[in-house]
Amino acid sequence: MTVRISLEDLVRKALDKALELGIDVRKSGSIILNENMAFHTLSKILEEYGVIYTSIKEGFERYPDIIEKYGLKLVTIDPKQVDNGILLYVPRGVKLVDPIYTCLALGKRGYVQKIYNLYVIEDDAEAIATKGCLTLVPEGAHVGVTEAYVGRNAKLHSIMIHNWMPEITVSSITKVRLLDNSIFHSYYVNLTSVKKIDYGVELNIDGENAKARSDMVVFGRGDSDMYYWSEARLNAPGSSAELISRMVGEDKARVEVKSSIVSRAPRTTGHIECQGLQLSRDSVLATTPSLKSFVNDTVLTHEASIGRISEEELEYLMAHGFTEEEAVSIIVRGFVEVGLELIPEKLRPIVENVLDRLSKSAM
Repeated sequence: MTVRISLEDLVRKALDKALELGIDVRKSGSIILNENMAFHTLSKILEEYGVIYTSIKEGFERYPDIIEKYGLKLVTIDPKQVDNGILLYVPRGVKLVDPIYTCLALGKRGYVQKIYNLYVIEDDAEAIATKGCLTLVPEGAHVGVTEAYVGRNAKLHSIMIHNWMPEITVSSITKVRLLDNSIFHSYYVNLTSVKKIDYGVELNIDGENAKARSDMVVFGRGDSDMYYWSEARLNAPGSSAELISRMVGEDKARVEVKSSIVSRAPRTTGHIECQGLQLSRDSVLATTPSLKSFVNDTVLTHEASIGRISEEELEYLMAHGFTEEEAVSIIVRGFVEVGLELIPEKLRPIVENVLDRLSKSAM
């Protein structure tokens, strides 16, 4: 039996409880909860449906069976060295129709933050996991490791938004395993410049007819040194993968994107698409697509390009009444619009707003 859970409905129930006390916050007012209280309140509500949403430290203590069965299979970390992270477990047949938002903040100057997240989406289940990683201090480092298991006929959307500062160093990796007929979509966008970042996605497509896609939108600014990579392993018949990236280079930023698809099973398909837009002479963009097949019944393709805004495009838009800055923004906005049709409807306005802001701030 499938259970569909709307988090909006659950929040509405909380507001109704407040109304029973004579407090109508829907007309004028607010409910103030500290971060931990809000987190644990949502966690308790979801527990009624068998969903586990808790800190990874609590996950290690309270749910060792889940950790042992699903965790630390694709990555090697020392749990004792982990500062924090999220355990999200969605049992069979449960569909979370609203996004679960998690914000991870680096708040101690000069500190190396170590994060481990584990997502388990059982057979016939669905979830939308939205993560925001940010810093409240000008210097420090973030090391993030995310592991995801997507069961048979299951679906997981993962949206990641990075908001760092120019002196922050970031290392982040996501590794996913997909089973039969499962679907996984990863969408990543960065908001700000960063000292150095190494961000990667590894897709292990082990189930028949499973589908995976990774979209990356990267804005390189300032003196940022940015390295992104994605790899898809087509290990089961009928599986498919798409690795899509858009990179924009400004100032003296250096941005490199490497994408790889390896096919080891028949009737598989894979496509890599990487495009770069250079907005300044001092920026450096690089892309390396790689395709490899161990079978003769597969179709793997790629396309890659790096270019700049043409004078014809600018002149056309300016002839229609736009200023040069507005014309550049319009062109950049169109360039980075990728994968939006796959983002759940309730999240799409958020992502579109981020892309609008980034495009307007372009040179």
